[in-house]
Amino acid sequence: MSPIEARTLLLVSEIERDWQGVAQALNRARSVDPKAGEAPAALVALSLDHAYQAFETMLVRVERALGLAERTGSAWHAALLFEAGVPLAGLRPALYPQAVRDDWDALMRFRHFLRHAYLVELDAERLRTNVDHLARAVAGTEPLVRALTQALVTRE
Repeated sequence: MSPIEARTLLLVSEIERDWQGVAQALNRARSVDPKAGEAPAALVALSLDHAYQAFETMLVRVERALGLAERTGSAWHAALLFEAGVPLAGLRPALYPQAVRDDWDALMRFRHFLRHAYLVELDAERLRTNVDHLARAVAGTEPLVRALTQALVTRE
């Protein structure tokens, strides 16, 4: 196995692990009713946070593997998300379909809110709405993630 093949297999493994983290967080978020109290609401909120973090980690990982410049600045999260939905000619396909861009964007914004709104009570309806965003985003993105990993494996 060549070094390039080994790095490609490692990348595929990491992408699959990141994506599995997204799916597991969705399952956790769906496992409880956020209206059932503070603890279930917190579980849903943290699951949404973990799901988006795993997705963003995957996006950064792909960019690094392609040798793209490290993102900086206050809007790097939004730029990363936006550009991941656009194919880069000769480098990679879109990493999620445009149909779920608003869902991923809502989750990114929720994560920002959650990390900065320390004393705000969690709103069960807002949590449910975000679980719905995550479910749509996962359903729409999964085929593209699977196609990417398959293309990487068969490209060796």
